[in-house]
Amino acid sequence: MNDLDDGRLIAATDPGGFLGLVEDFPQQVADGWLLGKQVSNLPPASGINGVVVLGMGGSGISGNVLKASMGVGFKLPVRVSKGYGIPGWVGRDTLVFAVSYSGETEETLEAFEQARSAGARIVTVSSGGTLAKWGADHGCAAVTLKSGLQPRAALGYLSMPLLAVCQSLGLDEFESDVTETVDLLRLRAAQWNREVPHDRNPAKRLAADLVGTTPVVYGAEGLGAVAAYRWKCQLNECSKVHAFENSLSELNHNEVMGWSPLSVQPDLRPGLVTLRHPGEHPRIRERFRVTVPLLEPRAACSCEVRTEASSSLARLFDLIYMGDFVATYLAIAQGIDPTKIDLIDRVKSSLRGPGPAGA
Repeated sequence: MNDLDDGRLIAATDPGGFLGLVEDFPQQVADGWLLGKQVSNLPPASGINGVVVLGMGGSGISGNVLKASMGVGFKLPVRVSKGYGIPGWVGRDTLVFAVSYSGETEETLEAFEQARSAGARIVTVSSGGTLAKWGADHGCAAVTLKSGLQPRAALGYLSMPLLAVCQSLGLDEFESDVTETVDLLRLRAAQWNREVPHDRNPAKRLAADLVGTTPVVYGAEGLGAVAAYRWKCQLNECSKVHAFENSLSELNHNEVMGWSPLSVQPDLRPGLVTLRHPGEHPRIRERFRVTVPLLEPRAACSCEVRTEASSSLARLFDLIYMGDFVATYLAIAQGIDPTKIDLIDRVKSSLRGPGPAGA
C-alpha cells in the first residue's frame, strides 16, 4: 500500500490533480451558490406544481442533492429522472432542470426535448455543448458552468445552482444552510487534506482500512441514502473498485441476508461503512443499533462516519465530502490514478447518438 503521507508519491499517482479538486471543494460549493443566484431570465414562479431534474452520473446526482436538501415542509413533488424519458405528469407548470456538465449527455438531451415539447419551464445547467445551444434557441434560463472538469469533480457547481434557483423562485430557503455548509466544509478540508498525517487524518485511515476490501456503504433513508450512493459512485470511478450502497430500513428486509454465514465468502472481505446523522428517524437509529453488530463479525473492517451538522444540506455535504476524500486516498493508496475513467470513455466512444454520452 502506498504511503498517503508521501507528497511526492501522491503527485506521481495523481498527475491530474484530482485530490486538489477535492481539497478545493468548499470554494466550489460557495461559487456554485453565487452562480445560481445570478441566473437571469428565470421562468415564472407562479403555479409551479412539481420539480424534475434530468441528468445522468455525476450530473444527475445534483437532483438527489436538491431533493434531500428540501425542507421537511416542502410540499411539491421532486423527481430525479435518470434516463431518456420524463415523468408523464410533466407539463407547463413543471420546473425542469436539465443538467449535463458536458452539455452532450444523450439521455438528457432526449429528455430535454420531451420536456420542451410538454411546455415545461426549463433551466439548463451545463458548461456549454448541445444542451446550452438548444436551451438558448428556445429561450430557457441557463446556468453556465466552468469547463474542464469531470462531472464527479463538479458537484458543487452542478448542485448548488439548483438550490439557488429554487430559492429565487420562492420554492424554498437555503441561505443559512449554505453558510453552515461552506463553513463546515472548510473545516473538514483543513482536517482531511493531504498535509494532515495519517495518524490524525480519519479520511486517510479509513482509506487504508478499505484497501483490499469490497466497500459496502449504508446510510439512513433520505439524505443518508444519497450520501451512500455518492460514496459508491466515487469509489467506483476514483478507486476503480466494486462498491455497494443501500439504506436502512430497506436493507433490513432483504440485503441483510447477504451477510449470512452461508453466503459471505472468506475472500469477499466486505468493508462496512455506516453514515449517520442527527435527523434519523428514531426507529432507524434503533435499526442501526441492532443491525451493525450482526454484520461486523463478517466485515473486514467497520467504520461509522457521523455528522452533527444542523441543516439537511450541511449534513449531506459533510457525509459526501468524507467519501470524496476516502475514494481519492484509496485510489492513491492502491497506486491508481483517480482521474482516469478508461472503461467509461470506451463506452462513450463506442456509442452513436446526438453527441458523446458524457454526463
